[in-house]
Amino acid sequence: MRVSVVIPVYNAAPCLRRCLDSVLGQTLRDIEVVCVNDGSTDGSLEILSEYASVDSRLKLVSQPNAGSAMARNKSLELATGEWIGFCDADDWMERDAIAEMMGAAERESADCVCCGLIRDDAGGRAVRKTFDHDGPSDTFNALCNKLFKHELLYGLSVDESVTLGEDLMVTAQALRKARRIAVMDAAFYHYCENSASVTHVQDGRKRVEDLARVGEILRAAMPEAEYDDFHDRVTRDALLLWMRYRLFDRKLWRTLRARIRGGLLSDPRHGMVKKGALACAACLFD
Repeated sequence: MRVSVVIPVYNAAPCLRRCLDSVLGQTLRDIEVVCVNDGSTDGSLEILSEYASVDSRLKLVSQPNAGSAMARNKSLELATGEWIGFCDADDWMERDAIAEMMGAAERESADCVCCGLIRDDAGGRAVRKTFDHDGPSDTFNALCNKLFKHELLYGLSVDESVTLGEDLMVTAQALRKARRIAVMDAAFYHYCENSASVTHVQDGRKRVEDLARVGEILRAAMPEAEYDDFHDRVTRDALLLWMRYRLFDRKLWRTLRARIRGGLLSDPRHGMVKKGALACAACLFD
């Protein structure tokens, strides 16, 4: 099998058929679609079973609800493709997405291909975004606008308890392992905004804790020279969250202050200028 597309599914019945039709309807037919039903209670399993009964390329397994990261990891255990792609159950792909990306991989002798994505909002507005080489950003962080050689995803450091930043945790490590990356200007993946998705959940404590954990994993997994510029941007985002919760949620701030402040100020990657700026910020927001 040439390409495996991994789809974790949890209570996605309203849009699941659109997703499955877009993936199984790809112009490149030599694919398998690995779906893990993550304890859905809304009829998603019935839809998946229906599709699996008429298309042998769809592999289906069910598990008790354990979160999208564990469902995705289970899917990777079952995937047999030389290449791996990802799709969320409430999103969809253009019909020629995989064929075009595989073509780029062959032309560039690449072992990872990245493209842009299209953000579709509830009002029908579509915003096309090209791939951002630097990150962190939605196009850099996402798994779903990329194809990876299967071996790039072996042995990565992953914390399955992380719900915000799980894509970045995997993407940053996989891109580092790639010998050659092909980047396409085109956008083939439609990210459909959903107010109920995990990225819209406003649990301040969980958001900051997840960000800190992703930073710890990437700091341990990536060589200093490759991580430095990227870490500057992660630090910026951490500081913005730090200030936000200091200003609007004092109780949360007091709980998280020691961990965030200590982690930022003790990071050996910070030079004297950055440490001084962070120390001033710490004093300012104490």
